[in-house]
Amino acid sequence: MPLKSDRRPGRHTTSGQSLTELALIVPILLTLVVLVADFGRVFAASLSMEAATRNAAEAMTNAYLAGPPGPLDRPAPAGVESYYRPLHTLAVRTICNEMSDLANTAFDAATSTCAGMPLIRACIHDGQDTLCASEAEGAAIPAQCNDLNAPMTNANGAAGSPRWAEVRVCYRFSPILADMPFLSFATIWLERERSFTIPCYFALGTSECG
Repeated sequence: MPLKSDRRPGRHTTSGQSLTELALIVPILLTLVVLVADFGRVFAASLSMEAATRNAAEAMTNAYLAGPPGPLDRPAPAGVESYYRPLHTLAVRTICNEMSDLANTAFDAATSTCAGMPLIRACIHDGQDTLCASEAEGAAIPAQCNDLNAPMTNANGAAGSPRWAEVRVCYRFSPILADMPFLSFATIWLERERSFTIPCYFALGTSECG
């Protein structure tokens, strides 16, 4: 009497179908997980940029107030680089220190600078800042940094008119998905701009410029 086989019809077919479905679903699930992680990284980078840009503008303002180039209720005297350079350096160091933990940042711990990334422009709008026209560390500004490429005219400075510090930052964010062979996402360029008003007097209760 022949032995009966306990193999059931379709068993291997079902198993093979399950493996095929799993092979199709796993990459999709993996992509979704990485996509969520990238969104979180973009959000964290944006918060870091927001704080760094705001703090840099405030730091420039406080330094300007602590040692103004002349009386704050009069037009600023003719600008000299030796006065404005330290203010721009302060803005750069503030931003570089606060963004040092982000990927792609070219942070130099010895100097607290980050030449090349992120890209920074700063300006004291008093009508005399000599360093408003270029990137703070002399780097070329890529076309993707639209706000950084926009003109930063050093307006105002007349007696009684407001002065302010302006800081712009452009940062290249590289998604994890940019390195995945089956689905590639392009580099994301993040930009932030913040201004901080420079009052005319230290004393509380007195009127500000303008």
